[in-house]
Amino acid sequence: MSAPYSVAIVHYHLRRGGVTRVIHTASRCLTKAGIPHVILSGEADESGAKLPVEVVEGLGYSGGNGGPSGLQLVQAMRSAAARALGSGPVIWHFHNHTIGRNRSMADAVAILAEAGEPMVLQFHDFAEDGRPGNYPVIADTETLYPHSPRIRQAFINSRDRRHFLAAGLPAGESALLPNAITPPARVKPLDKAPEHALVLYPVRGIRRKNLGELFLLAALSPAGTRYAVSLGAGKGRWRPYHDDWAAFAEDTRLPVMLDVVGRLSPTPRAPRTFASWLRHSTHCITTSVAEGFGLGFLEPVTLGKPLLGRNLPAVTNDFSEAGIVPGRLYDRLLVPVEWVGMETLRQRLVRTLSDTLETYGQSMSNEQLNRSFNAMLHDGRLDFGNLPEDLQRQVIHRILAGDGTGKVLVEIRAETQPAEAWLRRVLKQTAPTAKPTDLAPYSPDAYACRLGKLYGSVLAASPQAPEYVPKHKILAQFLKPGSFHFLCT
Repeated sequence: MSAPYSVAIVHYHLRRGGVTRVIHTASRCLTKAGIPHVILSGEADESGAKLPVEVVEGLGYSGGNGGPSGLQLVQAMRSAAARALGSGPVIWHFHNHTIGRNRSMADAVAILAEAGEPMVLQFHDFAEDGRPGNYPVIADTETLYPHSPRIRQAFINSRDRRHFLAAGLPAGESALLPNAITPPARVKPLDKAPEHALVLYPVRGIRRKNLGELFLLAALSPAGTRYAVSLGAGKGRWRPYHDDWAAFAEDTRLPVMLDVVGRLSPTPRAPRTFASWLRHSTHCITTSVAEGFGLGFLEPVTLGKPLLGRNLPAVTNDFSEAGIVPGRLYDRLLVPVEWVGMETLRQRLVRTLSDTLETYGQSMSNEQLNRSFNAMLHDGRLDFGNLPEDLQRQVIHRILAGDGTGKVLVEIRAETQPAEAWLRRVLKQTAPTAKPTDLAPYSPDAYACRLGKLYGSVLAASPQAPEYVPKHKILAQFLKPGSFHFLCT
């Protein structure tokens, strides 16, 4: 018996990264279930995976004019889907259509919504959330967020879903669709445990990953401890920040290595591969200040590696609800406010907050400034992760000069303790805080089940004219006073 529907998955590209991995997982789930599908992308799949991909011109990143209109893009996508899938009901599954990378993509979604097409609109990131440079691309449209019984807006964490419900999205037209965790290839353990800890940060070193925190932790860690970041920042806008930290590592000789995969070996004569770095690492770490799903919190569990670092309740609360303790995490890393200076910090906040809000078409009020500034203060201390990079380096220089390592504290569930002692303790602990079996709620089978229910629900609904969640209400949720972060600008 033939499947009752087919699926067209749509994204800008299939470059290596989180969204592409999600699409690959969905494609494999659909293949296993016998559901015909096609992946429509502005670029070929760079992974070389043998998946049903059709390249559609005009789907790629495009910040300005000159490409196809929304209607032309719809026509091109329909033609590509018909070639790959034939006739019959098609469910459209879009990823990140409002991220501000291609205005025509957002317009195409609105056209399909008005036509009554069944759709899943999945959000991984938002132009409204720490991406002010993207927002002007979509700022003048009121049709960003269509909803109807035939449309499901799917979120990878509960916080984002709550923001949309508060802005007016009906709960029945929303869904949680967390990412699946696919265990990587087994990492063969070393024959002998290393004498000193090697702490791996398995990410691309972009700004929100908060590289400066690794340097502060390195300055506080026991002698012999090394920290490594797997990949560089690429050639985009984050490269200068990454290069500044690389220069800082050279100047200070702190044991932090950046962009190590393919460039450096974890030990003499060891391969330079990612697998080799995983094998030789004793711990994984996260210091990120913003994530969508939080893959970095769960993947170390699949490898049997203990995780330490910064907690992000916006994503980890979902893991806690599933009974998972992903690692030994602090909520804040606190340093004395006098190490930065109140007036210095306030002046930087005035400039950066004002510029950020202006990009979003907002003006800065005294109330917003005061609430944002007060949110940065914690009983005479500042959270190191919410400082701009030059002020982070200023703090680290004080530590290296011997100015009170005991004054740096970690805050865990409202209790503080010296960061140096906490680090010494957690670096001795080599057992993870969770087991791979704990990740069952995020297995590919669980993901396939959620996906099937989601598709079935939109296909069963009758076509209905869409309404639209007001985009200014979405923006207000992400720009709440007190939510400002220097590393997300």
